[in-house]
Amino acid sequence: MIKRRLGRTNLMVSIIGFGAIKLPQVDLETSTKVLNRALDLGMNFIDTARSYGDSEEKIGFALSGRRDEFYLSTKTHALTYDDAVKDIERSLKSLRTDYIDIYMCHNPNHPSKFEKVMSPNGPLKALKEAKSKGIIGHIGFSCHRYHETMEKGIRSGEFDVIMIAYNLLNDELLDERILSLAKEMDVGVIAMKPLAGGFLAAPPAALANKSKIPINAETALRFILSNDAIATAIPGMMRVEEVEENARIGENFLSMSEEEKRMLMEVAGSLGKEFCRGCGYCQPCPQGILIPIILRHLTYYKYYDMREWAKGRYRMVEVKADSCLKCGQCVEKCPYNLNIPEMLAEAHHLLSQ
Repeated sequence: MIKRRLGRTNLMVSIIGFGAIKLPQVDLETSTKVLNRALDLGMNFIDTARSYGDSEEKIGFALSGRRDEFYLSTKTHALTYDDAVKDIERSLKSLRTDYIDIYMCHNPNHPSKFEKVMSPNGPLKALKEAKSKGIIGHIGFSCHRYHETMEKGIRSGEFDVIMIAYNLLNDELLDERILSLAKEMDVGVIAMKPLAGGFLAAPPAALANKSKIPINAETALRFILSNDAIATAIPGMMRVEEVEENARIGENFLSMSEEEKRMLMEVAGSLGKEFCRGCGYCQPCPQGILIPIILRHLTYYKYYDMREWAKGRYRMVEVKADSCLKCGQCVEKCPYNLNIPEMLAEAHHLLSQ
């Protein structure tokens, strides 16, 4: 597996890392097989978060005996010192380790959240104390869409690592400004959502057939890693087959030419922005609507010509999309600024016929 330096952390990380956000969707036996296969194939960077269900627990169970073989990253949503201290303690216990290589503030995207992180009694204080005690190695933060927050975080000098959503369908960072700044400041960059929630691994024929270059997991990851500001990309994985496919890409990586990248971006841009990436940040819904699942069915209906299948799956959903009260909470939390209530209304109209 090819490795790159993760900014001033000086950690040499595999260019394909393991995103553990999907582990709560599989049982303990499966997650153990998947994680061990990832290490066997040279993935030496694993990322999780306190908010990823039982992901930390599954990593701890599966890999505590192989702790010296990989770098570990997790995150806290805490916005106070006390809550961050508790989260660090919980992470250490759940992960069955006495040391975490990178601990991040989890998506303090809005300026008001970022101010709380940086405040005298904010979570950054707890992370710096943990670092001074040798409990964590490096401090980072993840962020969606808010360039102002990203820039402040990079320029602050407090963070060694930034995690950003970066993929063919995410136009927010294609101007490269933030990536160039991170490179200049020697802040390590981790690319999350590299396959747009799995969408780019198997795009609809209407999209894929427009491209002279096949759009799949390999080309999507090659596109990201062709930018040398990116140290590692962390697709979410929950099957051994996914691990093996992604590992091959990391072993046989070839950088894309500017012309190849231009062609891919042109085709990807034709899809538009109004589709759900399945990140789950909109959850939980006060009405109990499983928004990512319903919008995934909508995607299959509209783009994959799987109308009857999607309608059948929608019938199995307990809380239908018409339960939406348009409270707007999901819109505020969506990192892609999607009009989710409108999309849910469309989903119910099409899938309940």
